[in-house]
Amino acid sequence: MKQWLEVYFTIFIGTIAIAINIGVGVNGQQQFSVFPSNISVIQGQTAELKCAVTNRRGSIQWTKDGFALGYDRDIPGFRRYSVIGNTEREFNLMIINTMVSDDGEFQCQVGPAANNPPISAGAYLTILVPPEMPEIIGYTNGSVVELPNTQDLLRLICVARNGRPAASIKWFRNGEPVLQNINYLTEDSDQDSKYRTAKSTITIRPRQFSDENNAFYTCEATNSAIVGGPLKTVVQISILKPPGSPEITGYTNGQVVKTNDTLQLRCTSRGGNPLGQVVWYRNDQQIDFSYVSDGNKAVNEYTFTVQSSDNNAVYRCDVSNVVTSRPITAEFRLTVHFPPKEVTITGDKLAKAGETVTLTCVSSNSNPAAVITWFAKGQSLPVASSNVEDSPEGGFITRSTVTVSLTNQDHNVIYTCQATNNALGQTVATTITLSVLYPPDPPIITGYSAGTPVIAGQVQRMRCVSSGGNPVATLKWYKESNLLEAENKVTGNIVSSQLSIITKKNDNGATYKCTASNEATSSPLDVSVTLTVYFPPSTVTIVAQPSVIRAGSTMNLTCTTASSNPHADIVWIKSGRRIAGRNQGLRDDEFGGKSAVNVLELVPTWLDHGALYGCRATNTLISQSVNDGITLNVLFKPVFSSLSLEQVDIIEDQSKSLNYTVHANPTEVTYTLYREGIKLNIASVSRFNLALGVLNITAIKKADKGNYSMEARNSEGTTTLNFTINVRYPPSITRITDTVMEDEGGTAFFECIADANPLVPNMVRWTRENYDMSKTKVTYENGKGYLTVYDLDKADTGEFICTADNRIGSEVTKTAQLTVKYAPEIDKSRELSKAASNKGLTGQLVCKAEGAPKVTFQWKKNGVVLDTSNNKYSITTTKTNTVQYKNILQIKDVRKADYGPYQCIAINEKGTDNFEIKLDGTSSPDAPYDIEFVNATHNSITLKWKAGFDGGLPTSFRVKYRQVDSRGFIYVDVQPPAATTFTLTGLELGHQYQLTVSAFNSLGETYQYSSITAKTSSVAPPEDISTSTLQNAEEVPIIIILVVCIVGVFLLTLNVGLILFFVRRRRKRLEDGSDTTSHTNTLELYGMNKIDNVTYPPSASDDVRSCGTCDKNIDDFYDDYPPNYDMGPDYKNDYISTNLDNRGSAYMSRPQDYMRVSPRPHTMEDDDDDGHPQQWTEDPYQVALPRKGSMQDAYYRPGTDTRPKSVTDMFDRPASRPSSRCERTPPPPPVRTSSTRLGDNLPPLPARNYGPQDLPPRYAPPPGTVDALSPNIVSNPHYNGPDAQQAAQRVHTEPRMRGHLV
Repeated sequence: MKQWLEVYFTIFIGTIAIAINIGVGVNGQQQFSVFPSNISVIQGQTAELKCAVTNRRGSIQWTKDGFALGYDRDIPGFRRYSVIGNTEREFNLMIINTMVSDDGEFQCQVGPAANNPPISAGAYLTILVPPEMPEIIGYTNGSVVELPNTQDLLRLICVARNGRPAASIKWFRNGEPVLQNINYLTEDSDQDSKYRTAKSTITIRPRQFSDENNAFYTCEATNSAIVGGPLKTVVQISILKPPGSPEITGYTNGQVVKTNDTLQLRCTSRGGNPLGQVVWYRNDQQIDFSYVSDGNKAVNEYTFTVQSSDNNAVYRCDVSNVVTSRPITAEFRLTVHFPPKEVTITGDKLAKAGETVTLTCVSSNSNPAAVITWFAKGQSLPVASSNVEDSPEGGFITRSTVTVSLTNQDHNVIYTCQATNNALGQTVATTITLSVLYPPDPPIITGYSAGTPVIAGQVQRMRCVSSGGNPVATLKWYKESNLLEAENKVTGNIVSSQLSIITKKNDNGATYKCTASNEATSSPLDVSVTLTVYFPPSTVTIVAQPSVIRAGSTMNLTCTTASSNPHADIVWIKSGRRIAGRNQGLRDDEFGGKSAVNVLELVPTWLDHGALYGCRATNTLISQSVNDGITLNVLFKPVFSSLSLEQVDIIEDQSKSLNYTVHANPTEVTYTLYREGIKLNIASVSRFNLALGVLNITAIKKADKGNYSMEARNSEGTTTLNFTINVRYPPSITRITDTVMEDEGGTAFFECIADANPLVPNMVRWTRENYDMSKTKVTYENGKGYLTVYDLDKADTGEFICTADNRIGSEVTKTAQLTVKYAPEIDKSRELSKAASNKGLTGQLVCKAEGAPKVTFQWKKNGVVLDTSNNKYSITTTKTNTVQYKNILQIKDVRKADYGPYQCIAINEKGTDNFEIKLDGTSSPDAPYDIEFVNATHNSITLKWKAGFDGGLPTSFRVKYRQVDSRGFIYVDVQPPAATTFTLTGLELGHQYQLTVSAFNSLGETYQYSSITAKTSSVAPPEDISTSTLQNAEEVPIIIILVVCIVGVFLLTLNVGLILFFVRRRRKRLEDGSDTTSHTNTLELYGMNKIDNVTYPPSASDDVRSCGTCDKNIDDFYDDYPPNYDMGPDYKNDYISTNLDNRGSAYMSRPQDYMRVSPRPHTMEDDDDDGHPQQWTEDPYQVALPRKGSMQDAYYRPGTDTRPKSVTDMFDRPASRPSSRCERTPPPPPVRTSSTRLGDNLPPLPARNYGPQDLPPRYAPPPGTVDALSPNIVSNPHYNGPDAQQAAQRVHTEPRMRGHLV
């Protein structure tokens, strides 16, 4: 009511205002010529409230619900509001994209002015809003409303929310309108009072099942804001009723079935809405839910194989649907007959004669119950007791017991139990054998006779045998009182036990016992033997006197063996040769063995520094030995290695380290470098750095080549080595013929000169890409390359490349230009024969030509040369390459008289050429031409064409195509627009297409009416792996990558810290050391350490005491041992070297590296006391091989990437051996260096034949000569190797040496 009063009041006020304005207007006062009027618009549309004022004097504005919108026509702050009008009198308010908030009263107000009072006029804007989609409460659109058949009333409520005005609602049943039993009302929406919600309730009374079942009820909602048809929602009525009772077929109560019969049960239920769910149960457990519906019935068929457990099982069929409160059921109980599957006999199988044994036989479940009978010796036995009981698995279990009294004649009698199902006539049976106990015979031992010696380490097998007894005997072996494991075997009534042992020295005099027993023995029967074992000594120890050794002074080495049975013989070994010593007698030792002592007296020379003297103790009866060795420390002046380079080749700007370290003792050596006999101040030459005998050269220059000398000095004297440095450098082209211009038919000559060291054959060469060099002649002479080109023609114009390469560094190139003179030739393509420009603009004519020498251009029009002195014409020439030119004529401010043909003239000294180009107004482009097929795939075709004249405007292309014999073309615009090659995609496999191309610009389109045909491939490509598949591939989480990186950095830092710590401690120990005689165990003398595929020289020990003294802790061994040094308990028998004469400085700043090779046994050249060849296990790296090549050959295997390692890699790693030498773990091997230059005269070496697998990277042989050997050394009479003079003549030719010495 309030709303209508507001409208009435507004109309009244407006009427009064109109009357006043009409009266005033007569007198020329401002007044409304058009009054605003009430309007209604749909939300989102545009509303326009009209207002026009004549004789306006005051300012005009609109208000909304009393709020002034302002005098600006754009109405700031209200982007959707604006004031529009075609004349100055119109002030219409336009609202775009209207919203409900725009609903209200608007006034057009004109302010007062001189003699003009204010005036205003208003109107009401109503916004119409369509309602939301109608909704039937409780049901979605298209859903089914299910009603029990007992329900007689249904109310459906349809709601249409938030409409403006409220929606009207209609109901339909199966498309027919429903007018009765409907209640309609409207109310304010909860969202906003401006919106209205309509509700309509229909009451349905189902009359009969067939009338309302499956009926469709539709609710339609509409209002004045809805465009198109009304909004609808629909539901379907479904009247529910229970299903029919289940009917079971396939089995009747009381019917008997057997196990493994197949039973097919069928349960059927008829009627019901919906049809019932049919479910099978067995003993109240669901077993099958797979029913099927067919018309007006539901059926569940269950097929199974009958088992014994199905006896008395209840099978039930349940039927239910949404109407039934509980399932409708039908059931039966199944009767199954089945025999027992097995019988089981329990009772004692072993007993003594005279005892009574009770046996019980139990059958498995059976229906009906089984009958049990007993048999023995072909006769039935009386049953002591028998009973039948129910089985939890169905059926019955029968139990029967018999009692048997045993005599001596009842041994191994078989008793049988038989169970029979009489109803089925099926029987099962089982047996048991009863045995009588008696003891076995005493055991005997075979395989060893008392007093027979056994060698330690060999396998000794002894067999213990016992026969008879029931059960058979159990045999056990004992060593003293310790039980041993043995292999037992039973054959009939004979049992044997074989004991296999690896004999040890503590088995000497040990007693082994075998016992036999069973249940019939009161105490075990036994027999025993005592072993005699031969064993070699486990260690030898060497003691040196005096502790400080100087060349020429007499010294003694004493070797003592550990216990051996029988005693061991001692020999001394040096460089694979036996040396005589003095025996000092025998003494008793552990395990019943003997210990021997032998003394070697010698006079060492400087060549014996670092020499290894080995002591070998051999048990001759078993031919087994053990070895130890000691490294001598002898003082001598510096000696350069024979591998030191006398000729050094270095590439310019490269860096190199030259190792000129010396062998010296003491090792404190001062090095001085001379050039051309003059002492070189290293500090003044920044590229040279001399440290500890290693000359480091950085970025060497040509000027550094020359003759040098290295002087080494210690407290014992001075030694000098001369060498030459040769600097090699890559080529540089110092001069080249830049340009040659010749006439056609002539000859061109080029020269290219390069500087390099060395100058190699064919260092300078001439080439040209995609050019036939057969018409040229290329020669080379001493760094100069010449090129002659004959019979020139214009195609020879181009660049020739001179390349210089001496395989030092990168090759260098320079180019030379050949230009052949010929007359100009203008490009007369059809697209260049035209030009276009509109009047008043600048026209541009392009003329392209090629020729040599330089080409100039001239333009004519109507036979008159154009005057370029004024601003009308401008000509520019661009040289695009050596012989090609582009000339552009620009005509400014084009007029009608400027249109027409122009002549372009190209001129050089060889001739002229001309071409006519026509200037016209802009037009549509010329058609493309020379359309060609390029290639095709299974779904694409690629074609190309030449562009015609573009009409003076930007031109694009369009491809028109269709399948051959089909109607209608398909058009595709070419991208990018100016491209002249295009690929059509999305075509069909193996089809032929007709194609053509058009050109178009803003003035039109021109087709090339001649077309081509092309066919797509008939073979489809294989499927590719999709990008999404690759993107979905599992990626490593970033957290894992970060954790791995952090752990890696931590471990790297830890390793660097440990290396620096051990290097410093090692140096400190070397600086504090005072002993001159180094001591080591067997591995020092006879083998290298092998770690990570690298064999390297051992370091010298500072301990000269015997292995029998516990004088080193774990830290001492930690520094001396290379990584992973662990030889095991038998290392002394596995590793020994025939080369004990490899010498070098006791301390090295950078030891040489060795490749790893496993030691292999070789037969020594000398014989033992009995004349038999002795086996000697040697490390081939210690064998003195012929010295050929450089230190690189000695320590580095060619063809591999293995590089020498630093000193920290070799020595400063954790030890892996026991901390005490009492445990007979050998000390570390001695340090090796390469041989000295003074050591070229080698001692004779034993002849050996090595296979390729035996040869390591060559190890530098020791220094020294035959004459310098100790007079106590016994020469090898069988030696047939090179003599000392031949050895002295060996020359090392390889110019490089790996590593540097300390």
